[in-house]
Amino acid sequence: MRTFLLSFFLFFILFSCKNITEDIGPYDLINENSKIIISINNLSKFKNSIVNNHYFNSIINSNSTLKSLVNDINKIKIDKQIIIGLYGDKIEHYDIIGKKIINDSTNKKQFYSFKNIDIISNNENKVHAINKKHFINKFKKINQNNTNFSVALDSSFTNYFMDKIFDKEKLISAGNLLLNISTSNNLILLDGVIDNCNIKTEDKSRLEEIKNDDKSLYFDFETDLLEEYDALITNQDKEFNFFEFEKTKAKDFKIFQFKNGDNILNINGIISEFKTESNNDEDNLKFGINLANDIILGPIIVKNHINNKNEIIVQDSENKIHLINNDGQVEWTKKINGKILKEIYQIDTYKNGKLQYVFNTENNLFVIDRKGRNVGRFPLKFDDKITKPISIFDYDKNKNYRLLITQNRELFMFDSKGKRVKGFEYKKKSEIITKPKHFRISGKDIIVFKTIDELLILDRRGKIRIKPKGNYNYSNNEIYQHENNLVSTLNKNEIVKINMKGDVKIGESMSFNSKLISSKNLLITLQKNIIANLDKETEIEFGKYDGFKIYNLNKNEFVTVYDSQNKNLYFLDKNLNIQDGFPIYSKSEANFSTYKDEIEFSLKSDDRTIKFYTIK
Repeated sequence: MRTFLLSFFLFFILFSCKNITEDIGPYDLINENSKIIISINNLSKFKNSIVNNHYFNSIINSNSTLKSLVNDINKIKIDKQIIIGLYGDKIEHYDIIGKKIINDSTNKKQFYSFKNIDIISNNENKVHAINKKHFINKFKKINQNNTNFSVALDSSFTNYFMDKIFDKEKLISAGNLLLNISTSNNLILLDGVIDNCNIKTEDKSRLEEIKNDDKSLYFDFETDLLEEYDALITNQDKEFNFFEFEKTKAKDFKIFQFKNGDNILNINGIISEFKTESNNDEDNLKFGINLANDIILGPIIVKNHINNKNEIIVQDSENKIHLINNDGQVEWTKKINGKILKEIYQIDTYKNGKLQYVFNTENNLFVIDRKGRNVGRFPLKFDDKITKPISIFDYDKNKNYRLLITQNRELFMFDSKGKRVKGFEYKKKSEIITKPKHFRISGKDIIVFKTIDELLILDRRGKIRIKPKGNYNYSNNEIYQHENNLVSTLNKNEIVKINMKGDVKIGESMSFNSKLISSKNLLITLQKNIIANLDKETEIEFGKYDGFKIYNLNKNEFVTVYDSQNKNLYFLDKNLNIQDGFPIYSKSEANFSTYKDEIEFSLKSDDRTIKFYTIK
């Protein structure tokens, strides 16, 4: 498992309780000799971000201390904050501090515990004392909201750090450089302060020249610092050789936006490799991202309501869900109880254009916002097992959503605020074997699903609306709408159609293990290795087929088939022509969507890797 980055930190102490006047926290146990402090707020997100960052991986692999540190971080299973301190003459020692971070995998390391705070260290000669140093107390006060991790350098180390980045003389006297850093795929975002600095600003007339020239810029503390926030873009003139690690060409890195005032310098910027993941073999690949754990659900494409771009949600083997944005960056990670049952939907609960994610596990119904926060009274908890993915209905397209939960033989309906819907009363029958769906056909709202014994067509209140004529042994295949009929299959693979009067028409019998999908306009079958509609047949490689779906993309219908035996993903138009570039290798079904005039899709290329593609 490739992993992440720079982490360094701390030591602590056991101090006589009579000398302690307040609760001891992780910051109080930071080694006062630490030259670098890192605060990691979301460990899982941090791991997933750094494993995809080539620059930080080169740093880690070039330094034995960091390799050991990263290995120890990998063994920590919590998602809470940890703090790391790096110290020593050659910065060869580190401490990792956090609440309840020690487990069986760390029992061979130097570790200590103070109250409920644990420390993992590679220093056998630790000094134990509560930290009172101003530098570290200052670090505690940095606003670390919405940051992945933060870094601080003590005053003696600030000049060295800046000297490695910038080529010009710097007017920094006895200052502390404090940085908050958010990192994601090939990207690091910085914001922070230099404390107690004596920095002067001169010659603001160079601003427009700097802003308009992105190719020959450097940063000069004497001339380029501004009183207000301004976008300054800088390329470094020399190689970036921070910590004497593997050299990286400075032209690959940029830092921007500085603010000077009240003896504090704020820095907001990026360091990036600007590396494209595409290659000649995969011209349509936009990005790939590796996760720390095996992926058990997804990728599922969702919409970012802020910019309307497509994003991805996946769930890993530790039941952590990750939102990955359109640039391949992990936005957040959230651990939940249980595996999501197959599907994730988006709704506009507050009718304000902001979308929330809706899904269920076997015992919980979740509604979370785009930042991963639970909405309202959610999650709802259920004692009895939920047996199907959530069904969501918006009967009149007015955002009065209905969330339908299936529990074996029973149905329970909730509104988007988590309250039971009055008036919906379904009298339980035999076990429900397909997920309930809503259709509006010939002006009638119907809820349809199959039980072991029959196919049921209900009204909005859960009462029988249409009774299919005759008794048939239905398969457990899904129910679709085709034209003004319901269409599915019987146990012997006969195609069955039911109209809104309850008339049942039995069609041809398909071969064993065949599949059927349908939309209002298309009815397509997959028998053996032949995909067919009424007019055409297309042959594909023999295999085991899943993910047989119809997508409506940019007002055109497309068909997807996933062959899990040969790991091939097929993408066909409505006339069953296989599209250029397909089949493509995949270890999962794919999820498709649109953005402007493009089709985008995402798949799992191995157990821990997601790839995202764009088709013009």
